Amino acid sequence: MKEESRYWFEQAQSDLRASQHSLVSRDFDWSCFQAQQAVEKSFKSLYLERFADLKKVHDLVFLAQKLYVPVEYIEFCVWLNKVYIEARYPDVGGLIPAKRFSEDDSIPKDTNFQTYLLCPLYI
Repeated sequence: MKEESRYWFEQAQSDLRASQHSLVSRDFDWSCFQAQQAVEKSFKSLYLERFADLKKVHDLVFLAQKLYVPVEYIEFCVWLNKVYIEARYPDVGGLIPAKRFSEDDSIPKDTNFQTYLLCPLYI
């Protein structure tokens, strides 16, 4: 793995751990945001590895499509794109993020969280 790609991957792993800690502490808005960041950074790591270029975008669907991520991950990317905005701003979604997110919607129930976050690196 190229050095710059490895840096992005290591940060993705750190963001994933932070997301899991936030989930345990019931800070669901932060858990969601940190999960989005983990996926974004893992995609950017892979993009750097494949194309030797850093795409400075936050759209996970765009990155996933460029990386030919399997279609079953795209729905999760759509959800995380929405979370990226709603978890950060108090004037989006009708409630402040701390009240908007709950355990029920913080992580899709039918997913293996780490697999979704880290799988794209092994494609």
